[in-house]
Amino acid sequence: MSLSTAMNLNQQLDCLFDPRSVAVIGASSNMVKWGFHILNLLLVKGGREVYAINRNEPEVLGLKTYRSVADVPGPVDVAVITVVYHDIPAVMEDCVQKGVKGAVIISGGLAETGEEGARVEREVVEIARRGGIRLVGPNCMGHFDTSSGLYTVPYLPPSTKGTLSLIAQSGNASQAIVHAASERGLGFSKYISSGNEADLHFEDYLEYLAQDEQTEIILGYVEGFREGRRFFELAKEITKKKPVVILKAGRTEAGKKAAQSHTASLAGSDAICEAAFKQCGVIRVADISELIDVALALVGQPLPRGRRVAVFSTGGGPAVMAADALMRHGLELPELSPKTMDKLNATFTPRWSRSNPIESGGDPFDHPCLWAVLEDDNIDAALIINAVAVARNYAWWVQLPPSLNDAIEQYIVAEEETEVEHINNLLELMHKYQKPVMIANIGIPSAREGVVYDRLEQTHLVPYLTQERAAGALAHLVEYSEYLGVARGNG
Repeated sequence: MSLSTAMNLNQQLDCLFDPRSVAVIGASSNMVKWGFHILNLLLVKGGREVYAINRNEPEVLGLKTYRSVADVPGPVDVAVITVVYHDIPAVMEDCVQKGVKGAVIISGGLAETGEEGARVEREVVEIARRGGIRLVGPNCMGHFDTSSGLYTVPYLPPSTKGTLSLIAQSGNASQAIVHAASERGLGFSKYISSGNEADLHFEDYLEYLAQDEQTEIILGYVEGFREGRRFFELAKEITKKKPVVILKAGRTEAGKKAAQSHTASLAGSDAICEAAFKQCGVIRVADISELIDVALALVGQPLPRGRRVAVFSTGGGPAVMAADALMRHGLELPELSPKTMDKLNATFTPRWSRSNPIESGGDPFDHPCLWAVLEDDNIDAALIINAVAVARNYAWWVQLPPSLNDAIEQYIVAEEETEVEHINNLLELMHKYQKPVMIANIGIPSAREGVVYDRLEQTHLVPYLTQERAAGALAHLVEYSEYLGVARGNG
């Protein structure tokens, strides 16, 4: 793509993400319709002119309606289209007449349904290209930009502003991704449900997000690439500057067949994709949980310099399982240096494990042991098990009479103050030594309320639910760090 073409693409997508005016074509007062919820969302968010297009109702949600977008008195930058598929060509002709710059086609029933739908979709694209209109979708859930305040996708949990951006070829999968990210305290910059990608492709959005200053990490749900070679050429350059994490579905023949009927995707050889991902530094994940695990690690952790991990555990069983998990993911548990051993011997009781994993029998944050281990040149990262955000659960598991409720609450408050102090100390150590520290709470769920969890969310240190998930996320950090060392060295 030439520089002038790339600049034009950026300008076109800038308009789609931050339009001055939006028309909802298919606006409705019927609360079960997409046209109702999208119009309502645009009005609630505000910040731009909003027009309602409806041939049958004189007013929707307090707005005067227009029979056609061509009848709107002011300019319309973006149209959001929710009408039935066979009406879309005529609607697109109106958009061309009006000078609309971009359109988001929510409606389905096009190429994903068969030849008749594919014919209508081709007709819509031809009309749009004649008028210079760029299309998101069809068969999509919309898009949002937390910086500009534009939201055309109503069926998502509220998302805070953050550094992640998501491109998804499935609306339902994207819902699950945004929900899972929100549960872990992660926020988004931009979101695109790309649908059938009749005009704008996954690769176009990827190129746009590469230069977006608000996007630091790009997430993707992909069923098939329209421009495979372009994707990998883009990714090879983008991953040197910001991580790209892809959930590539359609690995099996059954999955590929489902993808074709779902969004008309063209799913190619999975083995070729796997090899190409590794070559260009794309982090591939297997499911949504792993996608969010890796995103959390990338947002909250420095990249490790190597594969050597120290494990802290309050008990033997979790330490053994952690060791197994780390080894399964190709990580290492080295011996601690004599200097570190001396410091730990002076700190712990004689009953500690005297090895890595470090079984202290108590809270590792209660001692200067974490500082000593992160200072060790033999250690590149640490995994801490069952050490933070557990005080509130522990306290209420103890069955005491109601008369002691006030005393228990006082204990919890004091412990939570200590835990917040631990988190702040951990951040200082991570910054000082530039070594990631993963936290996993096994069998002791993190208390999801109160000052401790709030602080964990703010610092992106929300504990992983198993050693396996923490080890897997850390392994992806290691592999990405190793890729950067080679790519930048050869760049």
